[in-house]
Amino acid sequence: MDGLMSSMDGMDSSMGMFTAENKAVALGYWYAVAGITGLLVAGRLITLAQSHLRRAWFQLDDSKVPSRPESGVARVYATTITTLRELGYSQPIWFSGRISKYFTPPPLGQCLLLAAYWTMLLIMLWSNVILKPSSSQYAYKWEKVGFRAAWVSVTQIPFIYLLSSKFNPISLLTGISYVRLNWLHRWSARTVFLTIIVHWAYFFREWVLSDLVKWEFQLMPMVKYGFGAWSVIGWMILTGFGFFRALNHELFVAQHICAAAALLWLLYVHVPAYAQYNVWLSVAFVAFDWFARIVLDVLRNTHILSWRTAKAPGYAATAEALPGNMTRLTIAHADFTWRAGQHIHLCMPTIRPFEVHPFTIASIPVRSSSTSSNTLELMIKAHSGFTRTLYNAAKKDALTGKKRRVFINGPWGMPPDLRHFETVVLISCASGASYIVPILRRLVTSTGCVAKLHVHWIIRSAQHLTWFESSLREAVQKAQLRSMHLQITVHVTQTSDDSSISSCGLQGSIGAISVIESEASSLSPARNEKQIMSAREEILAVDPNTALRICHASRPTVESMIRPPVEAALGETAVVTCGGLAITAQTRNFVAALSDERAVHKGTEAQGIFMHNETYGY
Repeated sequence: MDGLMSSMDGMDSSMGMFTAENKAVALGYWYAVAGITGLLVAGRLITLAQSHLRRAWFQLDDSKVPSRPESGVARVYATTITTLRELGYSQPIWFSGRISKYFTPPPLGQCLLLAAYWTMLLIMLWSNVILKPSSSQYAYKWEKVGFRAAWVSVTQIPFIYLLSSKFNPISLLTGISYVRLNWLHRWSARTVFLTIIVHWAYFFREWVLSDLVKWEFQLMPMVKYGFGAWSVIGWMILTGFGFFRALNHELFVAQHICAAAALLWLLYVHVPAYAQYNVWLSVAFVAFDWFARIVLDVLRNTHILSWRTAKAPGYAATAEALPGNMTRLTIAHADFTWRAGQHIHLCMPTIRPFEVHPFTIASIPVRSSSTSSNTLELMIKAHSGFTRTLYNAAKKDALTGKKRRVFINGPWGMPPDLRHFETVVLISCASGASYIVPILRRLVTSTGCVAKLHVHWIIRSAQHLTWFESSLREAVQKAQLRSMHLQITVHVTQTSDDSSISSCGLQGSIGAISVIESEASSLSPARNEKQIMSAREEILAVDPNTALRICHASRPTVESMIRPPVEAALGETAVVTCGGLAITAQTRNFVAALSDERAVHKGTEAQGIFMHNETYGY
């Protein structure tokens, strides 16, 4: 991939000229990574301290709003955070087509971080390498740039492998999940591909001018290895495109691992000995990750550290087919705990023994004095491949009562802790409720500052209510016991008859739970409004704080779901969305615009808005 990278200290006197300076540039790269990581760690510590203090203050006096900044320092910090949020949340360009969605650029915040990363690399790449004719090193003008680009490229390799690891120092220190770092993993790889072009292009230009192209390829094997490494990176970038990942994720993972191993070998035989530490550092990151994951897998699935007496490897799971091509997979005796919003990687040998798939945990861990186990539930939407095979097997298992052995890796993910916010808005589409409902259940069962909870679940058919019927019932009942203001609205976007609603067991009043059924498609506007108002009056008569509403209408707008609770909030609001790219992008743009419109923490009484998005897919 270059003109004699090994001659950085090799064939001619240019070796000694450039090595020390280039090593200093490479070291500066890691200083920058360490500095940014330090800032993120500081931000995490501040957030943890803020959360703890808010909840402690609320326990002392629940009439106060701890998330409302009072001191001058707190207001300055809140204003700074708000400004960063308004810059980072917005997603000006996005596509929702079947193919076009994969060409959606990152949100503005990620684009700004990427621009800063590129700026840093450009400074590293071009600083002090353009030689004037009067320079004593002018004869090496091509090599100087080529060597610098080589160092800039190879220095990024360990960073790319680090970001690909589930167990990595950055995630462990900052609390940012590997999932949320994956975008940087992909973009840094694309960046390396470009810097490598600079690396070999300058050497190739020198070879052309000296008529040495054929000689270089014949007598210098590292040149071939270098171009091979560049080709492997190009292949990994191409096959890592979202469309191909979604097309066959198992095949993508298998070939990606093989390509990553091949790349390290090609780099090892290409770079000079004094630059091989970058290869070994990459190997160290991967080895640490795999070792930690293997140990976790063994401990998890052999139950070595468990209270369980049964030592059969893995877990017994029951699969249940639900309406809407949904499978509920239940592990009745999970001997570990997890956080709401985390996910696991699941292997089911009786379905597809060589496949591992990630699924969000749709339940929360609940331990009592009478049991030491948790019930873990997964809600798996049947599409194709493994999920479709599982759904078909679940329908057969209903007749036989068969339980299936599964193996678990995880839990993974670092979802945000929302307990220190005053108002929380949770929005999900269809199976996205697997992420939202556990968070809802945690908020209504744990101590915190949350006073108002607004939940919106958008589904196509009323039959889909069966997916989380019991969880929604329980959440409302828990909220009533705590006098928490909880409003759950289920938006059914396709017309359904009353029989389908009744079959869900959610029609009318359920204890203190009242349900609004507003079939907008079959009512005139005047009559529809009158009946809705009548139903609201009934809710207020039962319980002014809690309600579970079913609305049959068109898809609600993001503004209708977010603006009312934000404008009524006395303290900071958290907005969490789980769904497709369209609703998450719309949420990003609206939250950023609403914060700017209300001049949050900029001399007004408007309070901050935190946002967290999860999207479907890999």
